[in-house]
Amino acid sequence: MCSSIFAQGATNQGKDFWTAYMAHDLPAGEGSNMVVYITSDFDTKGNISLADGSYSYDFNVTRGKLIEIKIPVDAYVKASGKYLKGLHITSQKKIAVFGHIYAQNVSGATLILPVNALGKNYYSINYFQASNKKNTFSTFMVIATEDKTTVDITPGNKLKDGHPAGETFRLLLNKGELYQGLSDQDLTGTTIKSISTTDGECKKIAVYSGSTRIGIGCIGNVDYSSDNLFQQVYPTSSWGKTYLTVPLKGRDYDIFRVVIDDVDTEIKINGQSVDKAEFWSPKFYEFWTSKPSLVTANKPIQVVQYAVTQGRTNTDECEIDKSDIGDPEMIYLTPLEQTLDHVILNSTGNFAIFKHFANVIIKTTAKGSFRVDGKPYTDFTLLDADKTYSYAQVPLTSGVHTMSADGGFNAIAYGFGQHESYGYAAGANLANLNQNIVFKDPGTGTLHLNGCSSINYKLQLTLPYQTNSIKWRLDNGSDPVTINNPVITSTSERDGLTLYTYEYPTLINYTAGDYSVTATVLNPVADECGSTTDVDFDFSVTDVPKTKIAYNGACEGDSTYFIDSTDVSSALIKSRVWDFGDGTTSTLANPVHKYQSNGKYTVVLTVTNANECTSSTQTDVVIAKKPMASFTVDAPVCTKKSTIFTDKSVASDAPITTWIWNMGDSTMITRYDNKPFTHVFKKTGADTVSLTVLTQSGCSSETFSQIIQILPAPDVKFRTPDVCLSDAFAQFSNETTTEDGTTDALTYSWNFGDSKAGVGNPNTSTEKNPKHKYTSIGEYLVTLTATSSNGCQYSVSQSFKVNGDKPLAGFELENKNALCSSNPVVFKDASSVNFGDITRIVWYYDYKNNPQDKEEFTRGEMPKSRKYMHAYSVFSSPASKVYSVHMEAYSGQTCFAIADQDIEVLASPNVNILQVGTICQNAKPIQLVVQQTSLPGTGTFSGKGVSQSGVFDPAIAGVGTTTIKYRFISTNGCDFNATQDIVVLQSPVVNAGDDVMVLEGGSVLLKATAAGKNLIYKWSPSFGLDNDSSLNPMVTATEDKVYTLTATSSDGCSTEDQVKVTVLKNLNISNTFTPNGDGINDTWKIKYLETYPGNTVNVYNRYGEKVYSSVGYGIPWDGTRNGTNLPAGTYYYIIDPKNGRGLISGNVTIIR
Repeated sequence: MCSSIFAQGATNQGKDFWTAYMAHDLPAGEGSNMVVYITSDFDTKGNISLADGSYSYDFNVTRGKLIEIKIPVDAYVKASGKYLKGLHITSQKKIAVFGHIYAQNVSGATLILPVNALGKNYYSINYFQASNKKNTFSTFMVIATEDKTTVDITPGNKLKDGHPAGETFRLLLNKGELYQGLSDQDLTGTTIKSISTTDGECKKIAVYSGSTRIGIGCIGNVDYSSDNLFQQVYPTSSWGKTYLTVPLKGRDYDIFRVVIDDVDTEIKINGQSVDKAEFWSPKFYEFWTSKPSLVTANKPIQVVQYAVTQGRTNTDECEIDKSDIGDPEMIYLTPLEQTLDHVILNSTGNFAIFKHFANVIIKTTAKGSFRVDGKPYTDFTLLDADKTYSYAQVPLTSGVHTMSADGGFNAIAYGFGQHESYGYAAGANLANLNQNIVFKDPGTGTLHLNGCSSINYKLQLTLPYQTNSIKWRLDNGSDPVTINNPVITSTSERDGLTLYTYEYPTLINYTAGDYSVTATVLNPVADECGSTTDVDFDFSVTDVPKTKIAYNGACEGDSTYFIDSTDVSSALIKSRVWDFGDGTTSTLANPVHKYQSNGKYTVVLTVTNANECTSSTQTDVVIAKKPMASFTVDAPVCTKKSTIFTDKSVASDAPITTWIWNMGDSTMITRYDNKPFTHVFKKTGADTVSLTVLTQSGCSSETFSQIIQILPAPDVKFRTPDVCLSDAFAQFSNETTTEDGTTDALTYSWNFGDSKAGVGNPNTSTEKNPKHKYTSIGEYLVTLTATSSNGCQYSVSQSFKVNGDKPLAGFELENKNALCSSNPVVFKDASSVNFGDITRIVWYYDYKNNPQDKEEFTRGEMPKSRKYMHAYSVFSSPASKVYSVHMEAYSGQTCFAIADQDIEVLASPNVNILQVGTICQNAKPIQLVVQQTSLPGTGTFSGKGVSQSGVFDPAIAGVGTTTIKYRFISTNGCDFNATQDIVVLQSPVVNAGDDVMVLEGGSVLLKATAAGKNLIYKWSPSFGLDNDSSLNPMVTATEDKVYTLTATSSDGCSTEDQVKVTVLKNLNISNTFTPNGDGINDTWKIKYLETYPGNTVNVYNRYGEKVYSSVGYGIPWDGTRNGTNLPAGTYYYIIDPKNGRGLISGNVTIIR
């Protein structure tokens, strides 16, 4: 991948993972949850299962997407001890996995490491165990990845299950089996080691540390919040000597712990040495800061960053800071020796996280190549402690994100909410820096952690000691090869150690795939893992990229879009270089390039994948010359007139196939030929008309534009007269105007459409309002053409009739034998003319009595139905009235006819419903009352809530306005309809509550409820109530009583309900009785006990034996036990009246 073997080693992406549902303040099923987030750079599938076989789930991951898997409750590990509860995650291709244990306001997340990144020696790193809740613990957990794994644990403090601090105890764990340790004190410094088993091998283990709930920072003697911690621990073999720390965004301060393995380790903070006397314990140093820091040591160390409890400043008084958002979290940092050039992370929203960030540390020279989700990110700040490095606090949104750069970088992801937090390393590189295997490219001498199928490599082994035997297992189907007394090819110094390098004797090649090479070496100094050590090398081999170029657009000066279509299914693309053949290059995935001149260019794409495998491909791109667009337009250009446009465009390399016109008035026209066409502009002014042409080869011209002055055409309008043949002439009315509403400078040309016109009566005129005499009936087309001073001309034509001169007037009556004064009379026009139309009708509805009252209808006002209605005054007496109706029908100005007819209109009843107004919903039904004239007949009510006879029920009508209708039909057939709106008011809804019991002398609250509008309350009787106008008064009753609650709304509606109060009297318990059968005092009397529902009575003899028991005291005790008389003497009772009265004990004497 790169020349340095430390650019990317055993990273957090893999195919085999172990985790577990660690203890939490809230157990699973009682508030806490665990989810596993999985994402990948590839489409892949996998499985997650519980080691005890109780759970298994197959999953599919889409490249760049995130899946969330909720872990079942049965996986939860609550207490100390061994459990077969390991969660095993496997996949076909490499994935990134994150674990998250959370509840409301208690959340912790971790990056989960694959098995190949695990080690054998660990320190648990925790924090001082303090919490705002009881029974919270510092925790660690170790999980076996193989059967027969032996683990030695030395607690840093006493464990809850009894293991004392400083005393090592040993566990034998099988695959998926785990041990969880809990302590009410800080477990930092606890050592966890995998040691040699019977087959002489130390096996890899997964270790987690944290807390079920913890407060961190300035928590003193103040109220504070707390959170759980959950982090996977890094093996000591991955520790480094140089760390850069960056504050968590938006927090007042952070806390850092620096953990050492060797007691001779010397630490410096920003170049200043730390005195051993300042260490907080022999194994760690702690400092609090709000600024970036450089932490260095002469020997490997681990640095951990802590987010602190929300809302407190780093002061002696722990002052409140209301702007501070977040809660405790613990994040393992990676050293500058262990970097990555690509990470994929998840910014989770659980639980109620709404601020997400990533802290990034990168070499200043490489920051320009840093990208987030494929886009450059540039907001970096130089680190004062070491300006060769820069840092960024990158804001993120919830979801999956990728980060990449040309050089290595370190990153942590974190987020905050109200009393919520999560944080973890965004990615981790956990190579053993002193003991490893890498590929060596013999052609370049560079070292690689993954390979290409096209290269024959040397395997290079580095050890911190000399060995005389190496057994190579190559994972390529060949037999193991043992080399005795191998040759040392080179040596180097690191961490005060001499490192020895060996090489496999021959070159080796692998086909594409994933492999694991193991070198078993003889260690001259045996340790807890025995005298041999397995050095593993997990790597992938890919073919060279199958490079492919696609492009779109090949015109000079235009954008040509290049697309890298390389197959990325086997490995991610690390870099690309495009050579466009014109002396320019690009490193973008899909660049856009402009060629400044036409011609043929050879484009070369060189692609390098994540394994540093490189390939190139090329293609020829022919850049065509652009066409030239042009057009002409006929003048003048006027509104409402068709304007002709003519194309004048030219092209040399290919024919023009498409013409795209922008007419400047929001009209777009695409044409596929260059024939002249017309367009009508609707508004005056200056419009810019543009033309762009496209050739057959896809080249687009520069846009050619002209500013077109659009002049106003006259707004031509005129009115035609209503004429008949006998009229002297037809007078036309010209209403034409210009755009500004005037008629200045307009000229006119009329054509009357009269083929019989002559010299004395011409067919044309130039007058503004001309007149013309038509000599025959018929339909004529009249045209007016108006021309403005700017030359714009517009014409309008209208059809016009010369009507006949012999109209005939007439009309008919609808329902002529039953005309009622209460209903309009309908007249049906029956007029006609010998040609054309009736143009005007005049009605006189009472011509004899009121000849001056008329109603006139012109041609445009006549109804299409030819029906005319007139309402006469309503009368009830006399029985009928006669009216003379006179009609005049016109076909022109002087041509008309008349029609007359007498009609009889009958008297109509007149009724009125007496006003009700408003009524309450719970009111009793009422009878509606009607006032009417003396005309005989019958009436019927209708409407919601009313009967035909007029009984109105407001409960049925419902709340709101109800319209009641009443129809009265008199014996002469005439009817009258009356309506009235009745408003039904909402009545209160009242519940006085359940019947209650109260101890004598005691009080009880009446739990009434009510709903309504501005209610007022009244209880009766008021005796014993503390407030008879309260909805819920307190009652102190001395005897049983029924109380009535009345609620009245602001509308005056009332509703009532009752509740019974039963008084439980003080018990009157007899202390003797004489069960001798004489009918006097034969039973034990307990007055009032029967009023206490569910009471119990138990009676004992002097030996404590129960001799009588009852639930409810319906049948008093008669001094017997199981039907046998008890001897005279004293007995002891316990009475539980229940119902709020306490136990009563005493004695009773039987006298015989």
